[in-house]
Amino acid sequence: MISSLESSGRLPFRVDRNLGVDLAEQIVGGVSLAVGSGALAHGASLPGIRKMAKELSVSEIVVRRAVKELCRQGVLQARPRVGLTVCGGGRRSWRGVVAGIRPAHDSGMYYANVLEGTIASVLMKNGWLFARMEWPDSPGGAGTDVAGLLKCLSPELVVALFPSSALLGALDRSGLPFVQVWTKAKSRKARMAIRPCADAALSKLAATFKAHGVRKVLSVCQHVSGIDCATALKAAGFSVKKMCITPLDGYMQPECVQRAALETFDRMLSKGPLAADAVVFNDDYLTAGALTAFERHGVRVPEDIRLATTSNRGLGPVYFRNLTRIEVDPLRHGQEVADSLLKMLDGETCAPELSIAATFEEGETA
Repeated sequence: MISSLESSGRLPFRVDRNLGVDLAEQIVGGVSLAVGSGALAHGASLPGIRKMAKELSVSEIVVRRAVKELCRQGVLQARPRVGLTVCGGGRRSWRGVVAGIRPAHDSGMYYANVLEGTIASVLMKNGWLFARMEWPDSPGGAGTDVAGLLKCLSPELVVALFPSSALLGALDRSGLPFVQVWTKAKSRKARMAIRPCADAALSKLAATFKAHGVRKVLSVCQHVSGIDCATALKAAGFSVKKMCITPLDGYMQPECVQRAALETFDRMLSKGPLAADAVVFNDDYLTAGALTAFERHGVRVPEDIRLATTSNRGLGPVYFRNLTRIEVDPLRHGQEVADSLLKMLDGETCAPELSIAATFEEGETA
């Protein structure tokens, strides 16, 4: 999706393979937004198919699909011996722009990428151009002028995905209409707050643990934006100890997470058995790393210790055992969020809060 607008003669957008949106759709959206914002003027020439494919790091087949659709929409025209040029009516292609903004550090997260990609696809199929932007992670990020950042887009709505308190504060001050998705932080001015709800799933996990005599639980996380299993289990009467594992530097996702869990539990188990009856992870790759450490030290699951994790549907099994898990479905959640956004964009009255539910899946490990 659109990341920034450039004036260097290169195409004023990039293709993001992590986003979860069809590559040709991203090119269609990128060109359309560039035309609508004036970055590509009427009559401007675009590179040829081969050059465009090389610049965007996609195949020529993908570019041809995108160009065919752009010509069908009247955004571009292909002229013999002239090439691709911007049509005068190219600005008419979209009902408006919806800007998605999220922290830059979330760019490698599977759930976040699929959720955002699904929202973008649904909105674009319904005539709304989705423009993706990143909120800077730098210490000065809190002072970033959100209104200035989004000015060239003139969005009908801003979708803040996994926003920090600093980003919500900046949006509050911007005067732009926005909704917040998946965050514990609160905003007084958001038109809607969309939050995860795992109460029913966590209640079933607690019942499963109690049925097997679990009293002490170790809650392990690698980020704080996920489902809060620790608080729910503590409220259910368990003795809960929290532990955070930092992904290792020098490795890509998800290896950095899995290796960090392996090394952490390797060290812990070398000192003796864990002081817990069960371990709950907020990431399934943490779980996979820990399970490898358990095997090395002869710890049997679930005989010696019980185990559960939060997990992403669609990511595929990360371990050969069927894990007991609290499962989130980014495709279903993205569709639910997009449906609510479409109602809002069509002027319908929407509830101030929307819950997107997780499910409990009983596996072999609890």
